[in-house]
Amino acid sequence: MWKQLGEHIRQYWVIYLTLSSVYLAGMVFGGVGVNALGVSETSQLGNFLETLLKSQPTTFEPAFLGQLARDMFIMMAGIWILGLTIIGAPLIYLIVFTRGFILGFTISFIIGAKGTLGIALVLTTMFVPTIFSIPLLLLGAGLATIFSFLLLRGKARGESLRREFLYYTAAAAFVSVGAVAVGVAQGYFSILGLRFFHL
Repeated sequence: MWKQLGEHIRQYWVIYLTLSSVYLAGMVFGGVGVNALGVSETSQLGNFLETLLKSQPTTFEPAFLGQLARDMFIMMAGIWILGLTIIGAPLIYLIVFTRGFILGFTISFIIGAKGTLGIALVLTTMFVPTIFSIPLLLLGAGLATIFSFLLLRGKARGESLRREFLYYTAAAAFVSVGAVAVGVAQGYFSILGLRFFHL
């Protein structure tokens, strides 16, 4: 499986490079966006962060973990659906940029608001899930982009893409399962982090 994955990435490295660049650009814009906030916006977001931290469960509640899993599944399902359309590629890139922006903004704001505690909070609650969620997002987006391009080429040539569709759906389902697992893991790490720092 890993060998096939490596061959797939080497074959479509341009797509994955552009997706990675878009995600990184989103992170940079998100981090810079925090500095563009005014005093009132920063204060409001700071109060929202405090409320959010206090409202987070400190026990492993199935409803909380299930919500995180559903959010990840909905995102990956949306990317899969966009891959089934010829015009879906730009929207896929927009989702990747937005996810990068959210991550960059969140990390920058938490560190700016909490200082050293914010760095520790980011490392304990976000670092490990993010290591796995980013590759899964880029892989799912890459598969969708590739199939969208295949649709465009197949339509122009009048080709049937039944086999490619089955491969695409199976691969997307596999990636989605991994993303759902990461969503649940994110819940566990956030709960453990809040417990550890008594927030």
